[in-house]
Formats: sequence, structure tokens, C-alpha cells
Amino acid sequence: MKLSGKLHIPNYIKSKASFGQQDAEEKWLKIKDAIEHIYDENASSLSYQVLYTCGYQIVLHKHGELLYSGVERTLKQYIQGLRAIIMQHHDEVFLKKLLEQWEKHRTAVSMVRDILMYLDRTYVKTHQKMSVYTLGITLFGKEVFTQDTLTRIQRLLMGIIHKDRNGEDIADGFLLKDIIQMMLQISKTEVYEPHFEQEYLKRSREFFVAEAQEYFENSTATDYLKRVKERLRSERERASRCMDPSTRIKIENLIKKCMIEEYQFLIIEKPGSGCRVMLENWKLDELALVYEFLGLVPSALKPCLELVNSYTREKGFAVIKDEGKDAKPMELIEDLIMLREASDELLDRSFSHYQPGSQQRVCDKDFTLGIRDTWNEIVNEHERFPEYLSLYIDSKLKKGKQQINENEFDQLFNQVIALFRHLRDKDIFERYYKTHLAKRLLHDKSQSDEAEKSFISKLKNEFGFHFTTKLEGMFADMRISQETNDRYKTFMQRNSSEEESQLNAAPPIDLSVQVLTTGFWPVTQMVSVSVPPHIADTVNAFEKFYLDAHSGRRLTWQYNMGSADVRMNGFTKSYELSVSSFQMLILMLFNENSELTYQQVLDGTKIPAKDIKRNLLSLTVKTTAHDRVLNRPKGVKTISSNTVFSTNDKFKSKKVKVKIAPVVIKQDAQQVAQTQEKVDEERKWQLDAAIVRIMKMRRVLAHRDLILEVTKQMSSRFMPSPDSIKKRIESLIERDYMGRVIEGEHAYEYIA
Repeated sequence: MKLSGKLHIPNYIKSKASFGQQDAEEKWLKIKDAIEHIYDENASSLSYQVLYTCGYQIVLHKHGELLYSGVERTLKQYIQGLRAIIMQHHDEVFLKKLLEQWEKHRTAVSMVRDILMYLDRTYVKTHQKMSVYTLGITLFGKEVFTQDTLTRIQRLLMGIIHKDRNGEDIADGFLLKDIIQMMLQISKTEVYEPHFEQEYLKRSREFFVAEAQEYFENSTATDYLKRVKERLRSERERASRCMDPSTRIKIENLIKKCMIEEYQFLIIEKPGSGCRVMLENWKLDELALVYEFLGLVPSALKPCLELVNSYTREKGFAVIKDEGKDAKPMELIEDLIMLREASDELLDRSFSHYQPGSQQRVCDKDFTLGIRDTWNEIVNEHERFPEYLSLYIDSKLKKGKQQINENEFDQLFNQVIALFRHLRDKDIFERYYKTHLAKRLLHDKSQSDEAEKSFISKLKNEFGFHFTTKLEGMFADMRISQETNDRYKTFMQRNSSEEESQLNAAPPIDLSVQVLTTGFWPVTQMVSVSVPPHIADTVNAFEKFYLDAHSGRRLTWQYNMGSADVRMNGFTKSYELSVSSFQMLILMLFNENSELTYQQVLDGTKIPAKDIKRNLLSLTVKTTAHDRVLNRPKGVKTISSNTVFSTNDKFKSKKVKVKIAPVVIKQDAQQVAQTQEKVDEERKWQLDAAIVRIMKMRRVLAHRDLILEVTKQMSSRFMPSPDSIKKRIESLIERDYMGRVIEGEHAYEYIA
């Protein structure tokens, strides 16, 4: 039968008057005969043009019902015969024969549809009937898919799926797909869902429940999850290949329910292989598997999240609360750095996922927040943590045994900042860091200025320029001081050759002065000491030079922060002692006296008692590198006003240049309290400034809103309590910076 070529309709068929009921029945018989030939697979002798013309004439002359009902009866009669043929086959070939008849029927109906195309375009559309093709498919479903046929199909399909799940070979891999697609095409709601999907989901639930129970009891948590992973993969693949998309979603949800949700707590707690054991043995890939599958079920990750937070807290508190670590603060910080890096590794490798449409992995939000909050607890558990963290950086940045290579600085800074982010009282760290930085800069102990500036830059990027303004000011002072010293030396060299210089004579001492800006540096005391005349002349010369260049400024000399190189003669060779400014003043007294009492040294220098003792004692210490510079009575442990100190005439040293460091007194509880007191005082002024700044901008503000705004602004430096803010508000009201709104007691107004 030819289905192509141009169609020519003779003119005579356009006349309606000559075409009656009998003519329509005759034309229908031709079409019926053609349908029988088509089903007998003998359509090659049929003329498409003739048959199309017959259908066209019947419909055109208002006999469409005759044609449509005739086609329906003919198809129904043929399909009824097909069912008997199909049902006589045994199970091994039943589905295959069913598919053969289905494909034969679809082909035949397609050809009938082509013949009756005009019927579909006009009569079917006008009378809201099913198209010829749809009619053929529907009739096949009604006549072939009777209850006994559907029961048989369902049983055989469930058998194929069961074999596939158990890994057995299936003779025809496409049979399952083709049968299910046939059911879908006939009717999703009347055939596929009630006679396949419902039974499929029911049996799947039974299978998944039994498989999960058996495998979980006889395997580790990891092996169980691998089994679930494989089961989910295979079920997805089968559903995607053979079934309706909605069925795939249902089967996935069923696996999640039966094999994941029901076992979420058991996976965490399973003895010998649960998540606790995975953490203890650091099996990050296995934890990633837990995250991948528990994450498929809403809220199923919550027990795992709580376990990770608890484990992290336990490990962190074991370090931070170890009393033995107080004597080894460097070890405490190093242990915490290792733990913090372990937490990052845990997040990156176990609790992260790919962003949709990207190859970049991102850490899970809930686990990230949980780890952050846990580390906030750990870091802020120890009140001296800010001090220890600053000491740790100090030990790495200053010259000495613990200094590190320059290529390790960046890693060090990232490690420190990772801990520093969790610190609540960042201003306490700042105070300690300023003190340690000042010592490194003033005593030339810093290993690398570039490294120092790099760390400050990282702090600035992380916490804002307000946090590092004073630290950057310290470096600016050092740079300007170097330029000032260079100009001073040039000035002195130029004037030393003049007979009448404005300074009368060039001082005999090589002086280098660091001019520090008040407020940038941690100047803790203003010390007035007795200085030898030739040193005083040198100091006065520099002061005159500086003040001539900077009128209106005032210099206050901080001898407690200085250092000096002193040449010591009278031995087999000359030695150069590197000492503090206080030690220099002490040694100057022994130029004229071979021995002095403690009281005489105290009176001669005017150095405060707490400073003079540690500086004086350091001169009486013998080390492996050099003898003691001064002698003191043997067996005397407590220094009194009558304790005598004398020069050591037998002094020897392996090196010509000898470093005499003052005795380091460990910071005691009283000093820690004093530091905290100073920090608290600074916080008062910072809170005052924040409150005034907010009120000046807002003019009128409710008490609660003011508390929240101040807390938000201060949180980058420290976390103020509502009570402390309230006290500062009261203080500002007393000083007429602001007042209470008359209409209510819980709001304030700014007073210009």
C-alpha cells in the first residue's frame, strides 16, 4: 500500500445530491475489507488514494457516524481474537508474544489512521470523539488487559524485577521496559498505576525492609551505606530506563525511608563501626559516605551534627582545660592549631558537597556553623588565651630558637587568624600583641619587618582598619624615627667640625632615638631617673635638634624601654655589653666605685625598686657563655638595702659582645588583673564613643535598639554585656551628652 504521492480527488465526488446511505455503506465495506487486509499483513495491494477517497466521501456526505462506529466494531472484533491467541502461550514466552501482537496492532492502527485522516480532522474533532489511533490503543487495553491478563502480566513483571535485584540473569533485557511502556501508552491511570506501580512499590518496600535488616546486622556501618548506595543506583537506573518519571521519585523516597531514615540513629551509634568510631579513627571518606546518604533525608543529619560538635568540644576542652598547659602556653596554642586544622579538614573532606552546576565543593552550612560555635566555646573558655596566642606569634616572629623560615609565615598567620576569629575579647589580644610587637621593634628582635606587616595586613583584611590603626602607627613611628636619626647624625657631623657650634660640643655618645606617638605604643609608666651628665648632654642635644624641627611638641624620655651597648675595659681584652638602659645606668655607677650597696645603687639611679632588682640581679648571673658582671654575697637570696654588689675583676666571656638580658619575671595573677583593668578602662571610652556616635546619627532611639546597635558595633573587638552598656548610658546622661525622652523611660535623645 503506497502512502506517498500527490492526492487527486475527482470532481464528481464533490456533488452531495447523488450520494446516499447505500453509497456510504458500499464505501464502508471497501474500508472494512482494507482493514482486514491490513491486519492480515496483506496491505501491499491496497490503494491509499481510493481508500482515502472513500472515507472522505462518507464523512463529507454526513455519514461520519457510520464510518466511526464501523471502524470501532471492526477493531474490537479483531482485538478480541488477539487476546485468545496471546493467553494460550505459557509464561516463558507470554510477555514476548504479547509485545509482538501489540506492535502488530499499533502498526495496523497507524495505517488505518492514515486512511481515515479526514475523519480525524473533521468528524472526530466536531463530535469530540477519540482519534482513530487512540481508539485502537484504548480498545486494545479494554479487550486484552482484562483482570486475569493484568494479574498474569503483573506477576511476570515482578518476577523479572526480583531476579534483577538478586543479580540473576534476565533473558531479554528490553522486555521489562517495553511491557511497561505499553502499559503507560494504553493508560497511566487505569493500567500502569493500579496494575503495576502499586504492586511494584508494595513489593519494593518489603524487599528493602528485609534487605536493610539483614545487611545492617551482618556488616559495618560503612559497608551498609555502600550497599544502600548501590541499591539506590540500581533502582534509579531501572526506574529511569523503564518507568514513568514519577515512579522513580517514589522508589527513591521508598529507599530513603526504609534504608536510611529508619537507620539514621543506628548508623551513628553502631558499635565498632558507627560515626563515633569513624571520628576516633579519622575515617573521613567513610564519614563523607554518611553525610552523602543521611543528607538525602530531611533532619537525618542532626544526630551526626550533634556528634561532631560534641567530639570537637571534647577534644578542644581536653587541651584548653589542661592545667599543665598553663606552664607551656606555646604547646597549648600548637595543640589548638592542630585541632582547628583537623576541624577544617573534617569539613572539607567529609561534610561538603558540589554546588549545583559547578565543580567547586562547598562545606555544609549547618556543620560549618556548628564547628564555628563549638570553637567559640573552646577558645573563650580560657581567660588567658589572648595572651598565650600573642606569645605564640611573638615566639615565631622574633629572632631566636623558635623562629621559623620566611616561607612558613603565611601558613602561620592563617593558622593564628583561624583561632583568632573565634576570640570574643579581641581587644585583650590587641593589648598583649602591641606590647610584644613594641619589644620586638624597639629592641630590634623582629625577624622580618615584611612578615610583621603581612600579619597586620591580614588582621586588617579580616577585622577592619580600626583594629590595626595603632599597630600600623607603630611601624610608621619606626620609619619616621629612622629618618630623624639619619638627619640628626648628618647634623652632628656637620657641626662637629665647627669651632663654635650651636651645641658647643659634639656629645661623645652615639645616640639612636625612637620617637613614639603617645596612644600608639603600650607605654605603661613615666619613669624619672638620674642620668650621668655626659648622657644627659647627649639627650639634651637630640631634644633641642628635634624640638627646633617640630615646634609645639614635647618629648618624654622612656628609659625603661631603651637599650645600650657599654664597653667594659680593665680585663685581658675589652668586652662590649648589650644591656637595657636601666642596666647601663647601674653599670655607670661602678666607673667610680668597685662596690656599692643596693641602697646606694637605688639612690644613684632613681630607678623604681621593682625594676632595679631584676636588672641588677641579671648582672650577677653566670651563664655557660660568660661570667657574672657583678658579684653579690654568696648565699644571699633576699636583697636588702645593705646588700653589697662589686665588680667581677675575673670576668671572662667566650664572645667579645655579651648580651645581658634582664631577669624575666613571669606574669602573675596580679599583673593579669592589672592588664584586664586597663582593658576595661579602654572599653569604657570605646563604649562611650560608640553610644555618642549612634545617638548623634539617630537623634532619638529606644533603649533596646541602642543596646543592639552598640553590641553590633563593638562585637568586632569585644562582646559588651547589656549591663556595661547601660552603665555607660547612665554616665553619658550625667555628663549631659544625652537624656531620657520625657514621654517614656525606655528611649533616649541626643543632646547637641
